[in-house]
Amino acid sequence: MQFLQKSHIPKAIQIIQVIEFLTEYFGKLPQKRIYQNFLILEILKLFLKWRKWHLIDKYGLMISDNNKFKEADHREDSAVNLFQEKWGGLQKDPLIVDIKLAKEQLKKIKEPMLEFNFGQYDIIGDKQVSIIKTLPIPNSLKKRDYDSQLNILRVQIGEILYLLRPLIYCSCILKFGTRSYSPYLISLSIDILRFLIQFKIQIFRKSQKEELSLRAKDALICYVLRDPFYSQILKQKCLNKILGLFVKEENILHRLVIGLLDLRSSKCLLL
Repeated sequence: MQFLQKSHIPKAIQIIQVIEFLTEYFGKLPQKRIYQNFLILEILKLFLKWRKWHLIDKYGLMISDNNKFKEADHREDSAVNLFQEKWGGLQKDPLIVDIKLAKEQLKKIKEPMLEFNFGQYDIIGDKQVSIIKTLPIPNSLKKRDYDSQLNILRVQIGEILYLLRPLIYCSCILKFGTRSYSPYLISLSIDILRFLIQFKIQIFRKSQKEELSLRAKDALICYVLRDPFYSQILKQKCLNKILGLFVKEENILHRLVIGLLDLRSSKCLLL
C-alpha cells in the first residue's frame, strides 16, 4: 500500500467525511439506508486511521490534526536534537552523596541545616525539600514511563476502542433503529471504558494531554446532541421551552437557533 503515504491519509479521511455529509443531506435516502452507507464509509475510514496509527503514531496515542500542541512538540524535538548535536559531548561528574543516609539524618533533626544541604536539598517554606522534586521532569524520563509495557497496553486498548466505536455504533443503529437508546448506551459504555483505561496512562507530551482533553470535550458534545437524547429530551423538553420564554416558535431567531443545533446534530458529525 505504498500509494497511501502519510500526507495522503488526512486528506482521504476528510474526503470520506464530506461524502458522509453529502450522503445524509443530498441522498434523500431512508434512515436505514443512510446508516448502511455510513457503515461502509466508516470501514474505509477505519482502514485509514489504522494506517495512520501505524505509520505516524507508531501504535501510541493518536494525535489529531487540530491538536494545537502538535507543532510545539515537533519544535521541542528539534531543539533537543540540536542541543545534543552541539553540546551532547559535555559531561559532568556528579558529587557522590549517600541519599539514603542523608534522608535518615534529616528525619532526626527538627530545624533545617543549611550546612547539610550539599547541593541536594533546598528550603521551601519551613521544610527541606529535595532539589530533584523541584525540577521539571525531563522528557527522557517521562518517555521511559510512557514506553513501559503496561502503559503502552493501556494506550493501545484505549485506541482500539476509539477506532472501533463508530462501527459498533452504526451496527447497533441498523439492528435496534434510530429511536432506540441501545446504540446510544452501548456507544456511551465503550467511551466510558476507554476513559477509565486511558485515565491512568502516563503522559509524555503536551499534545497527548491536549488530545485526551479534546476527545473528552468532543464526546460530551456528541452525547448531548446525539439522538434520541437530543430530539426527545434536550430539544423538546428543554430548548423549545427555554426559547419559548423569550421568543415565539414562529420567530426567526427561534428557528435560527434550533436550525443551527439541528445542523450540528447531523448524524455524520456524531458517529
